[in-house]
Amino acid sequence: MPYEVGVALGGGGVRGLANVGALKALLDAGVKPACVSGTSMGAIVGSLYAASLDVKEVERTLRRAFTSEEFRRRVERFAGSGSDLDRGFMEKVLESVRKGYFFYRFMFRESVVAEGAFLEGMERIVPDMNFSELMIPFACMTLDLVSGLPQILRSGSVRLAVRASSAVPGFLPPVRVEHMVCVDGAWAESVPVSAARVLGARFVVGVDVSRDIEPIDGSRDIDNSLDILVRAGDLTRLFMNTLRTAQADFVIHPEVGDAAWNAFDDIDAYIAAGYSEAAGRIPALKKALRVHRIKEALGLAKKRGS
Repeated sequence: MPYEVGVALGGGGVRGLANVGALKALLDAGVKPACVSGTSMGAIVGSLYAASLDVKEVERTLRRAFTSEEFRRRVERFAGSGSDLDRGFMEKVLESVRKGYFFYRFMFRESVVAEGAFLEGMERIVPDMNFSELMIPFACMTLDLVSGLPQILRSGSVRLAVRASSAVPGFLPPVRVEHMVCVDGAWAESVPVSAARVLGARFVVGVDVSRDIEPIDGSRDIDNSLDILVRAGDLTRLFMNTLRTAQADFVIHPEVGDAAWNAFDDIDAYIAAGYSEAAGRIPALKKALRVHRIKEALGLAKKRGS
């Protein structure tokens, strides 16, 4: 489209695969992003798309990676097997901490997952390119533990930046980028609207794949300090995501429920959820684009904060 549309792809483990479906629906409707930003899984999807402009190739690449026997073995190693696959990664690891299984790794190592395994996984998925080599502008969101500030990465090594955007604190090793020590950008901005603005997008479409958080049973689900800590953290990220996503001009929220990060058994369902939701919102999106163009032409468009 002639209008400068940016798409901000959100993070959320396997739920982030809904970004692929959302991109497919936008492209089928003729809404071609001039730039893409991403956080965590959204950064993986966004980098692949920016490198090829071929969403079908993005899907093929991710399918190969996430359906491989080696990947499944790694997931099962940390998430258990059988009925335990229904549980989230955080819940499973915290339960293991209570039992003492991961005490050493949490107390004396930077992460549960070794750096070598993290590096190898990224090398199989993310293109070994410089940002300047991508076909459209791309940026990803990370959180710098040194300064305490979110950081938008858009120069240098794409693979390094995506690693930094995907490094779940405590579970994947933090990534050193120049003077920064970076972890998963979802702790700062799950849907990286501000990154799309920095790239020059005048109209930002956010794809929010954040986990739904439902009310809990206070007498049954809160037993100790870890339960309180995890619940408070989840709610804080929910509030932050709500505030930051409000800065987008249009938001697509695929129905991905509260799927755990490791539920890779039904990739089709997440991609289909992204496509279905985005396709159903196309008329509203095109209307919003028309209204925004008119307001901008008349000087009435609001300048969004970053």
